[in-house]
Amino acid sequence: MTGLSKLGIKTALNALYWSRAHEIAAPLTGGLGAILMFHHVRSARHGRFHPNRHLDVTPDFLGAVIRHLQQRDIDIVDLDEAMRRLAGSTPGRRFVVLTFDDGYRNNLTEAYPVLKAAAVPFTVYVATGLIDRTAIPWWDIVGEIVAHNPRICGRVGDSELDLPAGSVREKEAALEAVIRQLTTCDEDEQRRAVARMAAIHGVNARTLANSLMLDWEEVRAIARCPLATIGAHTVGHYALSRIDAGRARLEMEESRIRLFEAAGVTARHFAYPYGSASAAGPREYALAEELGFETGVTTQRGVLQGGEAPFALPRISVNGGFQAIRYIDLLLSGVPFALERGVKRLRGITSVAVVASASTR
Repeated sequence: MTGLSKLGIKTALNALYWSRAHEIAAPLTGGLGAILMFHHVRSARHGRFHPNRHLDVTPDFLGAVIRHLQQRDIDIVDLDEAMRRLAGSTPGRRFVVLTFDDGYRNNLTEAYPVLKAAAVPFTVYVATGLIDRTAIPWWDIVGEIVAHNPRICGRVGDSELDLPAGSVREKEAALEAVIRQLTTCDEDEQRRAVARMAAIHGVNARTLANSLMLDWEEVRAIARCPLATIGAHTVGHYALSRIDAGRARLEMEESRIRLFEAAGVTARHFAYPYGSASAAGPREYALAEELGFETGVTTQRGVLQGGEAPFALPRISVNGGFQAIRYIDLLLSGVPFALERGVKRLRGITSVAVVASASTR
């Protein structure tokens, strides 16, 4: 997300919040509850360039979110309780589920003390290849490359990159350009390209993964906590829709097998890597059900209205660039998502009207 587009989103969200329209509409749009999604929980980073800032929140902000939910009498529940409430015949108290993706060490060292002190349940979705170090958190590696180099060179597929990265603005533009290339190429070429770039720019991918990701003893430590649920998140953190069905099935199934072998965890819940409509769809939802998972969470935006398919559950990303309680309130109201759906419908109607008009000419 560029600085300009983020500013535009913030301006729109702030205008919506201060209008108080979300408070009026929330009974209609807020649904029964929501699943919040976090990644890194760590102290604020120094310096002006913060790669992948949207994945970071501070422990203080996590604590503030929990306290605010409790003050609003919103229950913080685990996924099992959330599904029971969604299946219920009568509406109950509103609820929120706290989820953490990928398996970052700071989920244990920074988030867990906050969660334990508040005595609230949470779910950590573990990509087992990141724990085994057979897969790499390529987005963090690219961020490290851009952060520590004044120029970024490399090859992604058939494209040669040569980007200035001296100033903060150049670094932000370079990071966006590299990630754009990496998310449009083949999944395997993506990993090869990142490995090549890391070697060129002096970043040791294994060392970085060792510093960022949990190891198996730490996964077991989380699993022993009665507040914790460990979910599966594939082995290699691939966009499942971009690999063939057999390989996608193995990614899902083997992550669950590895969690049981290495941590004694029976993973009943699943998170699709990336989780957008383009990264996970009906094929992946069907695979999750066939493999015996009980839920599958996406990153498609929205609150839980009841009646959602259990293998296509929406979530709300808690974005590190928007660390203010007003954004939490606004998103939990469901109003931004209702407006987003309305705009999409309007665009669809407009497109149909244009086509119909053109067909009569």
